[in-house]
Amino acid sequence: MKNRVWSLYLALLNVNYGWSVGKYYYIKKKQRIWEPIVIAASLGPVAIFSIWFVWVLTEQFFLAGLSFGQPHLSLVLGTLFVSVIGLVFGFFYVLSSFYFSNDLPTLIPLPLRSGEILITKLAVILTGQYVLNAMVLLPMFIRYGLLAQGGLPYILTAVVVFFVLPVIPLLIASCLAVVLMRLVNLSRFKDRLTLIGGILILVLVLGSTYWLQENVGTDDPNVLMERLLSQADSLVYIMGRVFPPSAWSAQALAYSEQSTGWLNLFYLVLAGSAGLGVLYVLGEKVFLQGVLAGLEGSRGKGRRKQTRVGEEAKSAFFTLVQMERRLFIRDPNFALNGLVGYVLLPVMILIPLFGANLEGNPFESLDLGELHPLLLMGGISLFFMLMIAMSMIPSTTFSREGRYLWIIRSLPLSIEQIILTRVVAAQLVNTIGCLLGLLPMAYLFAWGIWEVVFGTFFGVLLSSALAYLLVLFDLSRPMLDWVNPVKAVKSNLNAILGLLAAVVVGLLLGFVFLLNWQSETLWLIPLELLLVTLILGGAGWYIGRRTAERLWSRI
Repeated sequence: MKNRVWSLYLALLNVNYGWSVGKYYYIKKKQRIWEPIVIAASLGPVAIFSIWFVWVLTEQFFLAGLSFGQPHLSLVLGTLFVSVIGLVFGFFYVLSSFYFSNDLPTLIPLPLRSGEILITKLAVILTGQYVLNAMVLLPMFIRYGLLAQGGLPYILTAVVVFFVLPVIPLLIASCLAVVLMRLVNLSRFKDRLTLIGGILILVLVLGSTYWLQENVGTDDPNVLMERLLSQADSLVYIMGRVFPPSAWSAQALAYSEQSTGWLNLFYLVLAGSAGLGVLYVLGEKVFLQGVLAGLEGSRGKGRRKQTRVGEEAKSAFFTLVQMERRLFIRDPNFALNGLVGYVLLPVMILIPLFGANLEGNPFESLDLGELHPLLLMGGISLFFMLMIAMSMIPSTTFSREGRYLWIIRSLPLSIEQIILTRVVAAQLVNTIGCLLGLLPMAYLFAWGIWEVVFGTFFGVLLSSALAYLLVLFDLSRPMLDWVNPVKAVKSNLNAILGLLAAVVVGLLLGFVFLLNWQSETLWLIPLELLLVTLILGGAGWYIGRRTAERLWSRI
């Protein structure tokens, strides 16, 4: 068992992260060397800034907690952050890897137990999670260790916490995914229920986190202060109620040379081991049934739509727009990853409204109700542009086709028509998704109707021009050899660079808007939005006319 599970882990790791492909192209054939250079140049500064930010923040929280005799407050906040992020986004990776990856038909007939497949796939996801967590946990552990003068027991405890802590949120996400897929696969509406269930779980996680944060204290600030000063580690316990393993981790590190630290480390390891056991049992009992049910064909609705004699067929343009939109929305892997931004914004706005007042709303401190109408209009336009890149719909449109791209290629349509349908389909989803978050904010902060209307108008124009360029970029280098559907979106360099380009354009326009505000020339904002739209749209039209046909024929 040990050998076959280890071999399976190495094989899936290689396929998931494309090590052999990268080695073949970059080292052996020395082709596409610019790709790792661009990735390093794009993500390197972000990683360096993140590490520096965590380093400074750890010191500040250490000093702030020291006044309460609880300097390890920085540890509980950092471990809580990576745990919540791992739970929310890990659910999408787990769902895709467990139930929608293309390697399942190959793995199921192999002499492997269901639990072994499940644990191995989780290990592959966990490997990537360690890399992301390292940018937060390692600088936090090192800075705290230097400030607290931790010795060898602290170092050994930090190693154990680093490897065990991310396991727990991923195990929770895995158990939720296994139970969800077993339930939805009992219905003929598998894809829709998976999408709805995934969104509901996301809302449930965010809502429960907010509820715990709102209820960890007391209504009387004097009683809370007395509690903080009278009870040891009371502040750590309060923050740890959101996710208890974060409190165990913090105390295990803070008291690494005492029995209290060893006991908390034991709690952490025990929780991770128990979670692995539960997941293995679920894998043996329901995982295989859920996978097989998902591989079965749909039974349909039992009713067929009949076409009347003489009924005119819809145009090819309209049909392709509808097909692209429906394929993205109905595929849980693409929809859950691409639409998460549209879901998070209204959830962050609406959940605090169930509390006592607006003070709990995360946008309350931004004074969004006091912005100048023209500045507000410009901000709404930038929101539309950023969200269409964050949705990853235009920047992965050909990549998501995978090995089925030949179906689109066989249609009697020009590449210009296909590109335009992809832009329109992406814009339909983006406009509806942005309005779902924008309208509650407009009502909450009493924005004027014309600011919202014109902001939406300019936002649609600006995001459409950017979407055209992103579709062309995906056409130039589509990622078609993916196994896990998440790789077509989350691990696609086209999506990462597209989002980076949108952020750069957004920052530049935001800086220009700031200059307009300082120089009292806010009336220039609509003209500046039109100018940037014309520049992006003109660049897309020119590049498309010169290269689109050649790129399409090369695939």
